[in-house]
Amino acid sequence: MNKMPIIIDCDTGTDDAIAIIAALYSPIFDVRAITTVDGNVALKYTSQNTLDLVRYLGFNVKVAIGAPAPIKAEVIHFNDGTHGDTGMGTVVLPKADSGFYEKNAVETIIEEARLLNGELILVPIGPMTNIAHAIMIYPELKTLVKEIVFMGGAMRGGNMTTTAEFNAWADPEALSIVLNSGIKCKMIGLDVTEKAALNQEDADIFRGLGTKAGQVAADLLEFMFVRFNKGKEDAYMHDGLAVAVAAVPEIVKTQSYYVDCECKGKYTRGHTYVATNELFFKNGETPQLCDVAVELDLPRFKEFLHRAIANSAKLEQ
Repeated sequence: MNKMPIIIDCDTGTDDAIAIIAALYSPIFDVRAITTVDGNVALKYTSQNTLDLVRYLGFNVKVAIGAPAPIKAEVIHFNDGTHGDTGMGTVVLPKADSGFYEKNAVETIIEEARLLNGELILVPIGPMTNIAHAIMIYPELKTLVKEIVFMGGAMRGGNMTTTAEFNAWADPEALSIVLNSGIKCKMIGLDVTEKAALNQEDADIFRGLGTKAGQVAADLLEFMFVRFNKGKEDAYMHDGLAVAVAAVPEIVKTQSYYVDCECKGKYTRGHTYVATNELFFKNGETPQLCDVAVELDLPRFKEFLHRAIANSAKLEQ
């Protein structure tokens, strides 16, 4: 079976880390590179977290450093303890012996896109800054990327404001550029990812594997459970769901809509506008459509995650 070539673009916090683990061990993926961006915590932490995790698990995947700030907005870290002080909850990994890839995130994305000639799939699970920069600097990327499956936005609601999800809110200009780029997009929004919660049984399954990957995943989940018991966010696999959908699209049901991200609203900045009413468009106008996740098959998602991480028992032997 030919593996699916992907690049994960991330701001590695707790659920990002579990998403990366699942991607690395899934037999479906050929993880060509992982690029980092400022987001859940500062870029220096998201980058080091990613490198340390990948090397600790024994993978030599390229890890390339990306944008330290949004395209236009000021750097604002919503670090309320959701991901711990540096992004990995209470997990402390050994510092990686090897360094970051010599090229930055944008150069790495275009390098792989050119090599794969239309087969590359991008899986951004943080703010879309790197992807937007890559499109602006290298317009040819629009013809070289097969699809973008991203975690971000929401049809309804938000977690930063009443209408804005974090990744969209952190860099709305970048998300708007990507959504209107002409590249096929699939949006895995907050209103669906908040249905993708894991529980103690899942943590026990991962810990029972007796592997580095299982241990890290379980420890991250245990941090999330404590967080939830303190009245904060549950163990939502926001980013893990986007990775899973890239591998198994049937995990979610989607509908095609025009989607854009509000960049100017005083109270609605970061809102992803999903045009469910065709009357919004002028006569004859054919805007680019985005596949938007609307329903989740939770058992199938958990099956993907369990099987992917269970492969660590084979690969760590």
